[in-house]
Amino acid sequence: MTGTEARGWLGATLGSMRDPGRRSRLIAGGLLAAIVGLSAWLRWPGFTQGGFASHDVAGMLYEAMLLRDGALPYVDSIELKAPGTFWLAKWLAGSKGTDIARFQVWANLWALATLGVLARIAWRLWGPTAAVVAAGLYALHDAHLDSMDANYVTWAQLPLVAGVGAALCVPPGGDGARSRRRTLAWWVAAGVLTGLATLCKQPAGVGMVAVLGIAAWPHEGGVVSRRARVLAVLAGIVAAHLPIALRYAVAGELRTLWEGYAWNRWGARYISYGGEPWGMGAVREGVLATVHFVVLPLSLAVTAVWPPRDPVRWRQWWGLLLWSLGTLAAAWVGLRFYKGYFLAVSAPLCLWAAAPWGLLGRAARVGRVVRCVLLVPTLLLVLRQGAVLEHQRADRARPHDQGGRVIAKHVRRHSEPGDRIWVWGWHLWDVYPLTGLRSASRVYKSLGLLTPPNDDTWRRPATRLRFSDGPAAQLLLEELRANRPVWIVLGSTVPRGEFEALTQLLREDYVRDRRVRLGRVQFWQRRDRADAERAKRREE
Repeated sequence: MTGTEARGWLGATLGSMRDPGRRSRLIAGGLLAAIVGLSAWLRWPGFTQGGFASHDVAGMLYEAMLLRDGALPYVDSIELKAPGTFWLAKWLAGSKGTDIARFQVWANLWALATLGVLARIAWRLWGPTAAVVAAGLYALHDAHLDSMDANYVTWAQLPLVAGVGAALCVPPGGDGARSRRRTLAWWVAAGVLTGLATLCKQPAGVGMVAVLGIAAWPHEGGVVSRRARVLAVLAGIVAAHLPIALRYAVAGELRTLWEGYAWNRWGARYISYGGEPWGMGAVREGVLATVHFVVLPLSLAVTAVWPPRDPVRWRQWWGLLLWSLGTLAAAWVGLRFYKGYFLAVSAPLCLWAAAPWGLLGRAARVGRVVRCVLLVPTLLLVLRQGAVLEHQRADRARPHDQGGRVIAKHVRRHSEPGDRIWVWGWHLWDVYPLTGLRSASRVYKSLGLLTPPNDDTWRRPATRLRFSDGPAAQLLLEELRANRPVWIVLGSTVPRGEFEALTQLLREDYVRDRRVRLGRVQFWQRRDRADAERAKRREE
C-alpha cells in the first residue's frame, strides 16, 4: 500500500467513524461479540466435560442407535418424545450416534447460535441498541435455563426463535411478482422453522400457532393477501414434516408415527398425572415459578407491553403476545414448572423488553427520574442473575453420569458386540449409549410405563416409585424371555420387589453379579454367560 493509499484508507475510516449511525452499529457489534463470548465462557464446561447432564439425552442417543441400525423410533421402541432430536443425534453424535461429548459441543454451539439469531431479530426490528439489550438479557438466562445442555428444549429453541422471528421481520415488500414471491418465501420459511421446532419438542408447536396468528393479522399495504400468507405458513409446516413422514410411510408405519408423535397416549398420561393438583395452589406455583425463572425480562417486558399507535408496532405487539402466552402456556402444561420449560418463554420476553418504547429503549415513555428509580431493582435483578449463572457454570463442570459410566464399564467388559441388555431406572438410561448395546425390549424407558409418571415439580421432590402392572409390563416380560438379554441392571430406586414376574424371571435364568458395588444397584447376568465366564477363569 502506497502512502497516498494509506492516507486515503485512514481518512475513509475516520470519516466513517464520524458517522453516528455507523459508529453506533460498530459499538453494538462489539458489545454483541462480547456478550456471545461471555456466554461461551459460561458454557465452556459443556464444551469440555463430555458427559450426560440429563438422562433424557441418553434417550435421544438410544433412538439414534436405532436409526443407525435401520430401525425406527415408535416402531422398535416405545417413545413419547418428538422425533427430530433423534435424527439430530444420529447426525451429530458421532459415527454410531452415541458420542455424548460431541453431541454436547454441538448443543452448546446451537445455543450460541440461538443467542445470535435473537440479537439479529431485535436488530432488524428496532436497531442495534435493541439487539444489545435483547441479547444481554437472553444471555443472562439461557445458560441457566438450558443447563441440561443437549436436552430437547435446547434443540427446539433455535428453530422456534428463528421461525417466529422470521414472521415478525417479514419485509413490507413492493409491487411486482418478484416482491410477492420474496414475501411468500419468508412466510414459508417461518412455517418450516416452527415445524422443525415442533419436531424437536412437541410443546414448541405453539410457535406454529404464533406464526399463523401473525400471518392472519392485517398487513397494511402488503403485497400478499391474508389467505396467501396463512397458506404459505401451512405449506412450510407440511414441508418440515414431510421427510420424516415419508420415511415412516415407506416402512408402512405412518400411523405409528402419528400415534407416537402427534397423539401419544403415554404423553397425555404424563400431562394429566403428577405435578401440582389443579386449583389455586397450582396457579400460585405457576406464578412463583414464572417469577423465579424469568422475573427480569418479565418485569422489563411489562414496561413495553403497550406500543405506540402504529400499525407495524401493533403487528409486532400481536406476534410477541402470541409467542409469550403460547410458550408460557406450554411451560405450565403438566403443572411441573421445570426450569427448562421457561427457556422458550425467555426469548419473546427479552425481545419485548428491548422494544424502543420500553424502559431500556431510546423512546421510553417515562421521565428520566422515574426511569432511574425503576432501573435500581433492574440492576439488582441483573446481579442476582449473574450469581445464578456463576453457580450454574460450576455445576456444568461437575459430572452427572459417573454411576452410569461405572455400570457401563462393567457391562461392556463382560458383553460381546450385538448382545442385548435391559436396565430399569431413569438414571440408568445412559448405559445404552455408553455401552453401544441396545435394549432387549421396546420398553427401554420405564416412567409412565412400569411406574406412574414422575410427580416431582420445580421445587418438590418425587414420591416413592410404585410398580404399575399393565400392558407395558406384559410386553416387557414377553420380549425379555424372547430376546434373553445378557445383562439386566436394576436401579436403586425402582420398585423391583413389586414386579414379581420379573423377580421370577431373574431367579430362573440369571445370577446376581456382586463384583461391582454401586449403592443398591443390582447386576444380573444371564446364567449361561456367567457359567461360561466361570469355566473360562478355571481353565486359565
